[in-house]
Amino acid sequence: MEKPSNNSESITVDASKVPDLPCPFGYKIWWYVIKDETTHSVVEKLRLKIIRESNWNAGIDWVYNYRDYMFVSPKIGDYVLVVNIYPDDTNETVKKHALLFQSFQYFGTHRVVEYHAWAKFEGGNVIRGYSYLGERGEITWCEGSITDEELSLSFDRFPSSSDEMLSDDFDCENLPCEEDVLAIAKAWGVDTQFEGGAYEKGTGFICKQVER
Repeated sequence: MEKPSNNSESITVDASKVPDLPCPFGYKIWWYVIKDETTHSVVEKLRLKIIRESNWNAGIDWVYNYRDYMFVSPKIGDYVLVVNIYPDDTNETVKKHALLFQSFQYFGTHRVVEYHAWAKFEGGNVIRGYSYLGERGEITWCEGSITDEELSLSFDRFPSSSDEMLSDDFDCENLPCEEDVLAIAKAWGVDTQFEGGAYEKGTGFICKQVER
């Protein structure tokens, strides 16, 4: 039997680059869901600068701690996710990015300011866009017809304008919350809690925006 070598080199593995299963996220963050694209094509079309390869756990942890970075996920079925896209008040950035892809979704939720949003685009056109900003007591976006998935979740109880919230008989229980955002994201195709699905291990990229 051959004896082990005493001069064998130790091998250091960067754990953040070891492929892993999707890591749950969704609270106090914003994200895109893009269909029928690759991780690299999403990076290229959004004009992102790759900082480093990263698995799910390291990538999600990173973007929760650093606002100026994004995690572009490995492909999940038909979808690639871009996590930590910071929104603007007019949704113009979301609309501009939607023009780059055939099928595109946007979600965001932040319980501190009570911001809750979801949007769906096809061919760059808004199918449905909705957002509520509790800090200002405003419906900041309501565009397109309510979708079947929203109806199944009873989202028709939500006001379609800020004026509706001023009526004497308006019930504050009929306002969206973070759980509603996660629910419609799941109904539209990707459950960001990754419960009950069969997922493959993979790595994506931590990126920065280089062109606004």
